[in-house]
Amino acid sequence: MKMTDAFKKAGEYVLTHHAKERIRQRVGITSEETAVAWVREMIEKAAEKRQEGDKTRYITDSFELILSGIKVITVIPAEQANDYLVKFSDVVAKEASKLLKYYKRELRKTEIAIAEAQLNYLKARNPNVKERIKKKLVEAIDYKAIVDDEIKKIELAAERFGVEATK
Repeated sequence: MKMTDAFKKAGEYVLTHHAKERIRQRVGITSEETAVAWVREMIEKAAEKRQEGDKTRYITDSFELILSGIKVITVIPAEQANDYLVKFSDVVAKEASKLLKYYKRELRKTEIAIAEAQLNYLKARNPNVKERIKKKLVEAIDYKAIVDDEIKKIELAAERFGVEATK
């Protein structure tokens, strides 16, 4: 009787050749018995279980195990264990913060320009001067709308990457 037959009868997990290789590469376990014990332990620790057709995904803090019945198909690193995701989100957060800082400064400048133009418009008596001030006021209000839109775009883009953009 083969070793895999003994595992099947005992209700244990069966490792495919691919799964054995992935466990050896990613976990460092070379013994099939130890690998099966490790799989059992990971399945017990799994924080999430997803059923996708005939395949079941067990997701732990560091690995995702994909099984078909009792057959272990593969073991892949979980997203949570991916250090690059944290690094990339930090980069996105810094860039979003930098852009927001610039556009919010522009917004304040524009609001001041609008307030000054409104005040000058109210003080002006000459119709030609009032007309020039009115044009500047309309341009400043339009620019303020553009800056507001840019701020919203940055916040939405950062949110899409799971980063809260503040500054």
